[in-house]
Amino acid sequence: MSDETFTRFHLTYADRPVGRIALLTMDNGEDHNQPNTFGEQALRSLEAALDELEAADDVKGLLLTGKPFIFAVGADLKAFSGMDADRAREAGELGHRAFTRLQALPFTTVAAINGACMGGGLEIALHCDYRTLSTGAQVLAFPEVFLSILPAWGGTQLAPRIVGAKDAVETIVTNSLNNNQTMKPKEAYERGFADRFYDSATFLDDSVAFLERLLAGEETVERDVDPADGLDEALANARGMADGKTKGATRAPYQAMELIEFAARGGDLAEGRTKEQDALAELLPARQSQASVYSFDLTQQRVKKQPWKPDAKPRPIRKAAVIGAGLMGAQLGVLHLQRLEVPLVMKDIDEDVLVRAREHIEGELDKRVAKGRLHEGKARFLKGLVAYTTSYDDVAGADWVLEAVLERMDLKQAIFADLEQVVDEQAILATNTSSLSIAQMASELAHPERVVGFHFFNPVAAMPLVEVIKPEGVADEPMATAFDVAKKLRKSAVQCADAPAFIVNRLMLRFNGEATKALRYGTDFKDIDRAIERIGLPMGPFILFGLVGMEVAYHTGRTLADAFPDRFEVDENFRLMGESGLPGIYDWSSGGEVFPQIADNLVIESQAPWSEEQIQRAALEAIGDEARRMLDEGVVADARDIDTGMILGAGWPFFTGGPCCYLDQLGISEERFGRPFLTEKDAAVR
Repeated sequence: MSDETFTRFHLTYADRPVGRIALLTMDNGEDHNQPNTFGEQALRSLEAALDELEAADDVKGLLLTGKPFIFAVGADLKAFSGMDADRAREAGELGHRAFTRLQALPFTTVAAINGACMGGGLEIALHCDYRTLSTGAQVLAFPEVFLSILPAWGGTQLAPRIVGAKDAVETIVTNSLNNNQTMKPKEAYERGFADRFYDSATFLDDSVAFLERLLAGEETVERDVDPADGLDEALANARGMADGKTKGATRAPYQAMELIEFAARGGDLAEGRTKEQDALAELLPARQSQASVYSFDLTQQRVKKQPWKPDAKPRPIRKAAVIGAGLMGAQLGVLHLQRLEVPLVMKDIDEDVLVRAREHIEGELDKRVAKGRLHEGKARFLKGLVAYTTSYDDVAGADWVLEAVLERMDLKQAIFADLEQVVDEQAILATNTSSLSIAQMASELAHPERVVGFHFFNPVAAMPLVEVIKPEGVADEPMATAFDVAKKLRKSAVQCADAPAFIVNRLMLRFNGEATKALRYGTDFKDIDRAIERIGLPMGPFILFGLVGMEVAYHTGRTLADAFPDRFEVDENFRLMGESGLPGIYDWSSGGEVFPQIADNLVIESQAPWSEEQIQRAALEAIGDEARRMLDEGVVADARDIDTGMILGAGWPFFTGGPCCYLDQLGISEERFGRPFLTEKDAAVR
């Protein structure tokens, strides 16, 4: 999209039996891949159209719609970067002024929501008298709280009045906190965001006919909405979710709830609009929102362009194989089967493991059928593509082979040696190792240049990241194929060099390892977890260890301690936890207290517990030091790679921007290393 491209509001007219109708179309002149957004120029274009409409004395009704497949997706995020309070307030005032004028037009208005409708797009629709919705509209949402702002062009004030407080809170706050969940058209209609729901094939004609019937008095819309109904319960649930998800590290969800409550309890609409502008002036320039805009660009724009992918043609995948059919392998198998839809071989040495893998894969397909996401015939077809075997001979002919066995170098080397005997010389061999050297794994092969790292995160279906590891000497085709497979699997791929534990595990072990040192000084487990969570992270180190498995965390810790003994340490307490054989640190079956086997055997050097600030500072300085080393060593090309990996693979919230952005914003990177992590030039982009 060029710098001159912006959304224009085009006015046309049609003379109908009920009188003259105006059609106002939002269109930025680009295809559907570049959605309509609202920047200053777009809002000026809307005001010009409103000047014409307000001056017309023969217009009986207005239909507002978008270009094909797109209604509007809200404000132009590029304009948010670096915005100060005055400019934020001006943006709020400009949007309110234009939308309020639309709402005040002296004739009937209908928003015909023909396509994707989010943020300011949904707000402008709410300013019309009525709304129709197409079955092909794809998504509707208020994503603002996800970006640490709030709907500030009337959304918090109109939504409770139109759909009620419960649905307003859930769509504005709860959905945003739930990984930016969106609504499908049917759900949006059932919640009351549209008055009529029409098939996409005849949507525009049906919407015009609806407007004409309204004008002729042949049809009315009944709304029986009590704005305050269910408000207290909805707010309590949303506050609990906000506390759990953000630990109060961003104000946006709480301010959104305050504004929704103001509207639902009968607050003056004009005063509510002013409150929205005040909130936007506070939130938009804040660290959290600025980081969120950066995060959005990383995860929705940059990573999808795959700037690391070599300029080589990927190998077509006509047959795939997963070696190791355990818990991780079964997850990888069902993902490859659903996304690639090619013959798949699940290979393991244990028949019982293969039986469980088959149950998992077929069970996942059956779940999709039950939910209406997959046709029963298609599920049968996919099930028929899978071979479950103990023989390498069945892997012959595979173009893409992914091993997912235990983290033992000798085992992985032996598997690759066996694979090389049955696959052709161009077949790509990938490993899901979380920490081991790819080069060492491939060192005894006749064709080591076709081996790549392809590291997923658990659970595979939920975690969007895959680390694509580039060992020394790897050919371009295997790397290009790895990125192509990641895209087909609908995963976000970030490249890193073949270094111990790669990006996410290396950084998280350094970060959490520094925090766990506080145990030596008598600091309580839960106090350490709480301190880390209050940065905004979804969980502290000890809850995380239980989630990923103490054995896995301990193995990765030992790998890093062997590689970098100067800064990674497996101390007595970490060894105690790792060798305990326990499922985690906390015994959730008995109230979530620390297992006595761990609590009673801790090594405590002194009773001088660290403060929350000490824990946070130590952990942040440690992750910053490791990130700086990784950049200097060329493990990653740019700090943006680190932030992308940590957001998508470790759950660092959008409103932190990832550790590099966060440390830059706090000034720790400048103070500690003499320069920021993020530079104007993106070193990964050629």
